[in-house]
Amino acid sequence: MQIDKRIYVVGSGWAGYNLTDHYDCDIYLVDCGEKLVMIDAGAGIATEQVEKLICFHGFSMKDIDFILLTHTHGDHVGGAKKLKSLTGAELLAHPDSTRYLKNKAQDKMSIDIAVKQGLYPPGFQVEPCEAYPFKDGETIQVGEVSFTAIDTPGHCSGHNSYLVATPEKKYLFTGDSIFLGGKISLQNIWDCNVEAYARTARRLNEQEFDALLPSHFGIDLSEGKLHTRKAVEIFDKLGVPGQASDGRS
Repeated sequence: MQIDKRIYVVGSGWAGYNLTDHYDCDIYLVDCGEKLVMIDAGAGIATEQVEKLICFHGFSMKDIDFILLTHTHGDHVGGAKKLKSLTGAELLAHPDSTRYLKNKAQDKMSIDIAVKQGLYPPGFQVEPCEAYPFKDGETIQVGEVSFTAIDTPGHCSGHNSYLVATPEKKYLFTGDSIFLGGKISLQNIWDCNVEAYARTARRLNEQEFDALLPSHFGIDLSEGKLHTRKAVEIFDKLGVPGQASDGRS
């Protein structure tokens, strides 16, 4: 699904557009000219559906140079190993997430508890694979587009957001940090932290961007700052923004 001149959604589950497997986050593809960059890898349960959508838009899997992970929860990272193999792309993530992924640290990624609570199918696991650290403030240039990593803890540890600058506009891919309406995603897991979330909201609101593209529950292609500003306003009043998943069953 093409959503802007250079931006495609090539995976999305129940918390998005129901394009691919029920468990997938929104998987984005950025057209950088001759090459592509993918943001997040989905759950990996039906990677062939993602590949089909990429090919439907006239691209080849081998056109993908990089896969950027926002964090290592199952719906974002389960497909990392398969997609890395299919594309030959370099996998980049927050330094903490590269360690979790390499060591198959299901507890650090909260996979074990999520499976136990029925959030993923029985036996679901994230397969270990190598990823390169993409550190806070670092930028890579792919064709006409730059990608800058922003360390954004709160939802979990090892979480990056990505500021993406194209010749036409700037996009902020926020993963599971800030959603439309300034909402957030708090979970009862070891590394979710409200104070860190507030710092993340303030930092993201300091960035210059046009479009806000979270990993679930919709996007804003022109007035993205409205949503980070709303989150900051609530945090600054010592409140906690609403849950992004509210209203979905």
